[in-house]
Amino acid sequence: MLRAAMTDAASPPPLPLGLTVAAAQWTLALSWTVYVVFLPTLAAQAGLAPSAVLLLLMLDQLVFVLADYACGVASDRMLALQARLGPWLVGFTLVSAGAFVLLPVLAPAGSPALFVAVTLVWTLSSSVLRAPPMNLIGRHARRPAQPALVALAMLGLGLAAALAPWLSLELKGRDARLPFIVASLGVCAAALALAAAERQVRRRAGTATAASSPASAAPPGGTPGTLLLAAALLAALSFQLHTSLNAAAQYRRFVPAEALAWWLPVFWAGFNLALWPAMKLAPRLGELRLVAAAALMAALAAVAGAAAPSLALLAAAQAVAGMAWAGMLAGGFMAALALGHVGREGRFSGALSSSLAGAALCRLALVASGTATALRSAGGTWADLAPALLWLAAAGMLLQARARAGVKASTARGASPFS
Repeated sequence: MLRAAMTDAASPPPLPLGLTVAAAQWTLALSWTVYVVFLPTLAAQAGLAPSAVLLLLMLDQLVFVLADYACGVASDRMLALQARLGPWLVGFTLVSAGAFVLLPVLAPAGSPALFVAVTLVWTLSSSVLRAPPMNLIGRHARRPAQPALVALAMLGLGLAAALAPWLSLELKGRDARLPFIVASLGVCAAALALAAAERQVRRRAGTATAASSPASAAPPGGTPGTLLLAAALLAALSFQLHTSLNAAAQYRRFVPAEALAWWLPVFWAGFNLALWPAMKLAPRLGELRLVAAAALMAALAAVAGAAAPSLALLAAAQAVAGMAWAGMLAGGFMAALALGHVGREGRFSGALSSSLAGAALCRLALVASGTATALRSAGGTWADLAPALLWLAAAGMLLQARARAGVKASTARGASPFS
């Protein structure tokens, strides 16, 4: 066993796999930005009422909730049969890209049913690039290399999110067809690169991959796993409220609306800068301990941002909140892969992705019901404090999960995610 651990530690991380997963997350997130920017115009062209746009976004997130978990489970089954995920990812991505390109072409036809149907085809098929690529990391990368690869994947999301405000300004008023084509080509290229990276990793590892390991090494489930997913849902909802509802309102105390595109990415700058330290801390602290500590830090940052008396202090609080979210997101996916080892990495990472989509659905529901507007109109105090309270609740759930797991704290390499 010691020799195996030394071999794992000495094995070079499959960098191409990490880079291609990062590219997949980056291109997929940017395609979502393109979709959100043009959706009101396309929906109007298709004959949908303006109020239907928010409902369609909620339907998209509901599909993600269901499809992310289903795709994660399906990827587990395929890898258990020694099948390659690459061709499956490429095939569904081509379907997704085709549906995406068709959206601005079909919208002027004025058929609401057709537009919604094609949108759902795109949403459903695009889920193959959410959880299954993380499963590739969990199955084909050695344990010491996984934190770096997860951090790379999260960097793809962080870079796309940082570009989103600027991209939204640049795309408004333009013809939708070219951005949809470019985004689709990028997603297809990322899927092809993923397939090539998987083939390279398999060739290096031969047949001695984690996919051939017995299912008896199944992860701890039950209450600790359930608490992890519940905490992920609360933390993600807090993130949604903080970044999508509160950040702009807090910045508007100091800067005009047209300057928000330059200040909102401060959160994501902190996120991207903190991914490397999070990757280093996770094996030492334990993944769940890292996530709990990051949730506490985010709660403090949310309170500091709400009370910030100047733009500089607000920006600093936003950057710290972004750093904390990096610890939560990267640590959460590292914990999901560890909990799912061996044989259920896709199931756990898919469930985590579903939790993130569920949080986005809850935020959209708050907007659609008018609750979000009412909270801010009432003075904003509860709206500003809600993320802090939710992050505190998430931290409490994670600490409870550790206690129920009954695993003593340990900083040894390869420790349980509950250590």
